[in-house]
Amino acid sequence: MVSGLALFVDILDIQLQVLAWGLLAGAAWVLLRFGMPRGETEKLDKGFGYAFFTIGLYAFITGLWATFAWPLPSSYNLVLSDPYALFGIAYLALGLALIYGADLRGVMYMIAFLSLSVFIYGADIYHYHMTLEPAAAAAMYIFIALAALLSPLLTYRSTSRWFAYIEIVLLVIGALLSAYIGASATFEHTADWVKWVPFYG
Repeated sequence: MVSGLALFVDILDIQLQVLAWGLLAGAAWVLLRFGMPRGETEKLDKGFGYAFFTIGLYAFITGLWATFAWPLPSSYNLVLSDPYALFGIAYLALGLALIYGADLRGVMYMIAFLSLSVFIYGADIYHYHMTLEPAAAAAMYIFIALAALLSPLLTYRSTSRWFAYIEIVLLVIGALLSAYIGASATFEHTADWVKWVPFYG
């Protein structure tokens, strides 16, 4: 019944799509950065820094809001909303570091440690068969967490382009899964809410 749904439950679909586009932006940054001579990435980093900061700000605000407002039913709010705030924190920190030209190692290690929670949430989703497609949702979490866990290696000069390509593949797979689940949620939510009318008419 539509009347039993939380008012802003539909935000999940756009959150997943923004996650997908953010991951693709991350993959593009890695690809372009490793294709340029070292020491010539300052402008590239700064431009992507603004992009990551903007995406991270949206993710952090909406993720934190969902953590407190609890718009999703039962424990779905735990596994779907809480990690989104972590994504926001990661991209806010990465964006600021790139904008101000800071050493990326500290930020990347923080992101790697945050990924441990994402692994746990992914395993949790699969264990309890949550969402309409638990395998796809869990895989999305695992691929994103793997990319985050390995991200500190991108900061070392000895890292080869082949590792960068592995990181790109992980990010792109995570993005495709997120886009697929988010797009599916859009159609599902639209069907659920098509006849909904607010209390004020």
